[in-house]
Amino acid sequence: MNETPSQVKSKGFLEGLIELFAGLEDYRSPYAPTIQPPDNLIQELVQNASFKSGLVSATCSLPPGPLGILSILPELLLVYRIQGHLILDIAALYGKEVQVTKELLLYCLFKHGGAQVFRKIIEESSLKILIRPTTVRAFQTVLEKLGLMISKSIIRKQFARWIPIGGAVVTGTFAYYDTKRVGKTAMELFSKEIHAEEIREFLESQ
Repeated sequence: MNETPSQVKSKGFLEGLIELFAGLEDYRSPYAPTIQPPDNLIQELVQNASFKSGLVSATCSLPPGPLGILSILPELLLVYRIQGHLILDIAALYGKEVQVTKELLLYCLFKHGGAQVFRKIIEESSLKILIRPTTVRAFQTVLEKLGLMISKSIIRKQFARWIPIGGAVVTGTFAYYDTKRVGKTAMELFSKEIHAEEIREFLESQ
């Protein structure tokens, strides 16, 4: 069966996302927990990452037409890499880098656009984050849902590629504020207690 263009894009995104995670697993943040609250340093990191994301997105959007369309997936993955490093840096400043899982990374990256996707694996309250055990299949399902969500973003970016200069400004601005939201989510998350539910606890609660 031939795949639709949308399915091809989602598949390419998922493959790239898996490679991205492999790279993030090797990343070691240069930051460590601070004696004073890290809010000011985190705000500076978020600002720098937002500016970098906006610049990357705008630059990748400059080539017009088909050439620009080919740059969409690389652009997204570059921005997600910047955002992933930001998340890990924020976690490190809160002393919780070792608690970062793939689920938490995805949650920080995409909560503002698809919180419902994580309903079954992450529960957030005012004081605590609960991470439930996930099977390989459950995690793959999350990735597939995110892939469909991202494919809509890819379609919007395709239209922007046909607008000289103006399209680059739009995508760059979007990436800037998207990274701001990711930083805010990570800051709120890692300032809370993180509890990973054991498989035994999870089964008993069912």
